[in-house]
Amino acid sequence: MKAYHQRLVLAVVLAMSARSYAYGQVATLPLVTDLDSHGVTQKQLDTVAETMQDAVEQQQIAGCSFLLAHDGEILFRKAFGYADIDSKRPFTVDELVPIASVSKPFLASVIMALVDQGKLNLDDPVEMYLPAFKDVNVRGNTFPVQPMTLRHLLSHTAGFWGNKGISAEKIDLIRNFQRPLREAVSRMATYELEYQPGTRFVYSGSGYCVAGRVAEVVLGQSLETIARETLFQPLGLQHTTYLPSNTIRQTVPTAYIRQANGTLQPQASRSEGDLRFILPGGSLFTTLDELAVFGCMHLNDGVCKGRRVLSEESITEMRTVQSPLKTARTYGLGWSLDRVNESGRAHRMSHGGAMGAYLVVDRKRELVGAFLVCQTATQVAELKNKLLENLKLMFP
Repeated sequence: MKAYHQRLVLAVVLAMSARSYAYGQVATLPLVTDLDSHGVTQKQLDTVAETMQDAVEQQQIAGCSFLLAHDGEILFRKAFGYADIDSKRPFTVDELVPIASVSKPFLASVIMALVDQGKLNLDDPVEMYLPAFKDVNVRGNTFPVQPMTLRHLLSHTAGFWGNKGISAEKIDLIRNFQRPLREAVSRMATYELEYQPGTRFVYSGSGYCVAGRVAEVVLGQSLETIARETLFQPLGLQHTTYLPSNTIRQTVPTAYIRQANGTLQPQASRSEGDLRFILPGGSLFTTLDELAVFGCMHLNDGVCKGRRVLSEESITEMRTVQSPLKTARTYGLGWSLDRVNESGRAHRMSHGGAMGAYLVVDRKRELVGAFLVCQTATQVAELKNKLLENLKLMFP
């Protein structure tokens, strides 16, 4: 009965999706027509497929999908394993999947679109829009030397606590999906900051909540509406959303965790109840194709299919190092960075998520790699790293 119900719901969703395509441009990239022109062999692509299939057969994962695009064309786009083991529903390339922190470059892009439109400035003090943050102290009852800004929020340098080793109350601020974003952010303003804004890098989901709330206040709209109008629609992202309906969430792949004995155990589902809270840097759902199209827009300096979505200046700023000091993790605005040149600009941007999703944009190699799975990042790290190693061998 469960398998029948899932197939029925999936059929309804696909039918709805087909109708929605008629109203706008679909987010897809063209398939490769000549492998030789990309300097890639079929054998190399077969090795990628074998790597993924082996992970499924060895029960490292239940299922996953991977897309590789080079110079704007798809070289590889395949899925393996199951979206749900019990019902034997295959994991396909069309799955809608929660991407956790891979949401951060999306949110940063939304903010930069508003900067392009003149509605926000990266160096605006947050207190201009959210007065509750005007009276926030740094731990130890000292006043901030400089005000927290949007730039600080998007680069994890705003003074907020991290996501680990914090109180249950602070965890609840970014994990209670029944609380509206405005209420969560208001509660964040009642806590002291952990450090002076702009002086340290501390990876924080709270800072991205504040950035999303700033956008809502300035435009007087929900973040879902703002993101759709400024980023998703211009890119043709028909399915990308923070708030999928209950019906659509029934089709999301089951999340698994690998037990000590090697078995895959299903985790608690987020398909029950209404979602009221948007975690701006961590609760986006998207598909393999749409994730890749977003990556290609960044690869092409803000242009997608001949249409400018973000200014080149905004793309450049996002891939410019913002961290105040050298850290183990170099970060821009929404991106983890490496291969940074003397100007502080990265040639390779990437981001991973706690549920295993991963996106990499390599400007030197003109590559975009998109990986979707529903399993903890630590448990899929070996597979992800093998896929990245395959890319290095194909494009040394």
